[in-house]
Amino acid sequence: MSRETPIRQRGARRTRRLALVLALVLVVGAAACSDRRDNSSTSSGGGGGGGGGNGSGGSATGVTLDTSQCPNGADDTTGVSGNTITFGSSYPQSGLYAPFADVGNGAKAYLDYLNETKGGVTIAGKKYKVEIKDKDDQYTAAKTLSNTQSLVNDDKVFGMFSVIGTSNNIAIRDTLGQQCIPDFFAGTGSPAWGNPKYPWLIGSTLSPYSDEVNAFVEYLKKNKPDATVAILYATDDFGKAYEQTFKSLIKGTKIKVVKEQTYNPEDNMVDSQVTTLAATKADAFLMGATLLACPAALKRVQATGWKTIVYGSATCAAKTLIGLAGPAADGLISSTNIKDPSNPRYKDDPEMQLYMANIEKYWPGDKKTLDKTNGIVAYGWTQGALLAATLEKAKAATRAAVMTAARNIDPTSVGLVFEGAKLHSGKNDPYLGEQFQLVQYDASKGYFNNVGSLVDYDGKTASFTPPDLING
Repeated sequence: MSRETPIRQRGARRTRRLALVLALVLVVGAAACSDRRDNSSTSSGGGGGGGGGNGSGGSATGVTLDTSQCPNGADDTTGVSGNTITFGSSYPQSGLYAPFADVGNGAKAYLDYLNETKGGVTIAGKKYKVEIKDKDDQYTAAKTLSNTQSLVNDDKVFGMFSVIGTSNNIAIRDTLGQQCIPDFFAGTGSPAWGNPKYPWLIGSTLSPYSDEVNAFVEYLKKNKPDATVAILYATDDFGKAYEQTFKSLIKGTKIKVVKEQTYNPEDNMVDSQVTTLAATKADAFLMGATLLACPAALKRVQATGWKTIVYGSATCAAKTLIGLAGPAADGLISSTNIKDPSNPRYKDDPEMQLYMANIEKYWPGDKKTLDKTNGIVAYGWTQGALLAATLEKAKAATRAAVMTAARNIDPTSVGLVFEGAKLHSGKNDPYLGEQFQLVQYDASKGYFNNVGSLVDYDGKTASFTPPDLING
């Protein structure tokens, strides 16, 4: 769910490749490798306390946060007032990317449901209600930064939560990291959330973009091993993550990229690019696109008569977007680890029933705008559930203790995460959404069906992700 920052200079990339290999080994583990002041440290001033360390709020067997240089120490309870913990968030609520506001609305709906029906969350024997203060950034990284500074300095929030966009989270990670302020469950699938320099930042349930691409490559190797492929991708790191990973993973195979086109994510105009790609008659079409560019590209594919296997980013896999394409979306392959609220197979699922029974009642916005079957809403509801579960696992209502809990999530399913798909973080494994399902859209029925069995890349993301995408 993100747009990305520009790619770094090539020389800097080569230098960082070796650093990344070492960092992934050293970031979590023995305390001797953890202190930022040690020359062998994997952390830097920009990232706040490093992985590992001897600060409190840690775990003896998992990831431990170094709080030795945190401004307010290991027991910082900023944002906790009485029996309330207040988080901040920044995401688009107006402009081209306003549909992503439903992520925040879905999360707040879950937390309001929990506050009213359960009294909130229990941390170390005490009940706390959870509140979210959010601001509109129109998906602009500079506004995300100013919003975050205001929420941190003026509203004194406990931490940031579900900030949407990779460039947006990158814009705030130094500021938050230096102050040891958590950035929980960043709303993108960027592999950059595995960068060990930033232990106070963790990604959401979204599968890393490189995981998606790897699953699609495996699909092609099985079903069309000599495929010719055309690629459309946004001119930001969101799009480049798909393009770079795909090219890296097809080396040594018979799969070949025959044409690629880019588009400006500020306007989502893709007709001419898709027309150019269609002229290749490639066997497969990879879309590193999001929001309105997805249905626009699918409509153009249909208009050109191009018969091809289409893979669309997981950020496209929502009824609100795919529905705009109508019959042109039929057969689209994507991936998700969230149950599709449109699919009747989940009507008797207890978690889906809980969602359907409560999402409208606790919806914070105009109820006329709510679409219960929208996967973006379901994703937001699930992030709220993940935050609540993380808080309940914390040993204390401190920033370090809750961030440590987020870095040591036992295999679990929360909210509307697929049955069988487990969220897990821990030593040498910073990614949560590494188990997911390839899905295919049935336009006649208006929902996605599963393709094959559950994909399990738990602990494997870094092994097939170009290092620059992690360490940039």
